[in-house]
Amino acid sequence: MDLIERVRQLNQSLLDRVAPQRVVFHHVPKCGGTSVARALRRRYLTSQATVRPEPSFRAYQTFTGRADTEGMASDVDDLRKQMMLYLLHDDVRCVSLHAPFSGRAFDQFNSSYKFITILREPISRFVSHYNWSSHRPEAHGYIKEDFDTFLETERAQSLGSEFVEFFADLPCSYDKRGAEAIKTAIANLRRLDAVGRLDNLPAFSRDLQSVLGIKINFGHENRTHRGANLVSANALTDRQKAIIHDICAPDIAVWESLFRES
Repeated sequence: MDLIERVRQLNQSLLDRVAPQRVVFHHVPKCGGTSVARALRRRYLTSQATVRPEPSFRAYQTFTGRADTEGMASDVDDLRKQMMLYLLHDDVRCVSLHAPFSGRAFDQFNSSYKFITILREPISRFVSHYNWSSHRPEAHGYIKEDFDTFLETERAQSLGSEFVEFFADLPCSYDKRGAEAIKTAIANLRRLDAVGRLDNLPAFSRDLQSVLGIKINFGHENRTHRGANLVSANALTDRQKAIIHDICAPDIAVWESLFRES
């Protein structure tokens, strides 16, 4: 047995004692997932991996030679699912990634991995996503429009159905705002071992301790930089609230179905 194999076996033995339960964390944008992901990865430090949105998009862009950013934003999810499957087949203990739910991955690995996520009240999530993306001109998801102009775009409609897009596990061509997609997303979320909500992190921490058998302490990371031109969910006009409520109707339906009794 060579040195590398001995170290690998020692690491596996250590992990079996301190973090025996394997886990997949589906990181939905602007739901507090960075804090959760980093806390998990610290706990599984010697066997953890992630798939981040920007590098995976750039890899897909380079491989395909495409330049249609809007179209690639959805198509790249297939690559991210493939990267997730690679990590699961490689037996990485903690897989924390910006990748949608995959029924194939879940069906094959749910006996050995726990699948978890955290969500955020949809209107707050929508506003936070706009603030984040509108301040990053170097990113593939950059939003250049002012807020009111953005509300009239197809991209806004997409951001309002983020939960559905992440968890319906449907082809890119499928209507992510339709009743069937919403129903499927809810059903898939109910299959997960733990679904937290950002406004109740203590409860999510308790759920993870029960599911994973370890205590996870969350920090607060990846905040949007404060600035005079940020949109505040608490300062929306009645007109803006009405428009955003309509835009976020698919995700609101998911949220209310999951947390109706919370």
